[in-house]
Amino acid sequence: MNLKTKVLEFINEHSDGVKISDMEKPLGERRMKLGYVTKNLLDEGKIQKVDDCYFPVYDSKYNNLKFFRNQDF
Repeated sequence: MNLKTKVLEFINEHSDGVKISDMEKPLGERRMKLGYVTKNLLDEGKIQKVDDCYFPVYDSKYNNLKFFRNQDF
């Protein structure tokens, strides 16, 4: 499993949001590398960022991701 998949799964398992610093130890990667991967996931619309936390995104096309997090919540 590549790092991008690991990061996406980790974020999807934490519906209450996760910071990059929270991913460092469990995933065994440096903050800079995690930042690069999360930026790519954001650009692809697979995760959402609110302040400094990352959240899973609900995808109605597949209807199987956890939820959509909006700044209005």
